[in-house]
Amino acid sequence: MINFDVDIILRWYSELERDKGERAQLRRAHNPAEVVFLPAYYHLYGKFDASNVNKEALACVAGLCAHVKENRGGKIAEQMAECKVGSKNPKISSLRFRKLLAIKDREDLYHAMIRIIRQLGGAVNVVDLAKTVYWWNEKTKKELAYAYYA
Repeated sequence: MINFDVDIILRWYSELERDKGERAQLRRAHNPAEVVFLPAYYHLYGKFDASNVNKEALACVAGLCAHVKENRGGKIAEQMAECKVGSKNPKISSLRFRKLLAIKDREDLYHAMIRIIRQLGGAVNVVDLAKTVYWWNEKTKKELAYAYYA
């Protein structure tokens, strides 16, 4: 399996922030399959050992990172659980969060995460987002739940 190098993701995201054209192309991709046809994906893919990369998962990472406007600290699940300004309700409702955890298909995850990034105002921890999406499995879901409900 891939050694998910945080520095690679951050450098690539930084490059993407400066290249508005590639970022816009990624944002217009409707699914991970469309992301694979874009140069920005290959700029990220080329930084990893190609023999150890889950290409579909990395396409999700690339496409979703393009929707992040601000890289902020903290875990993404904690960001989802933060209360809205002037409210006691979380930014991502418990119901929506549980629906997220029920997702098995990566394309469904892609669409759900775009909605969540938008609900969070585009301010998301890029590295935590990337790790969460890349390693989407039961262990990841449990870790999300622990952080969300903490």
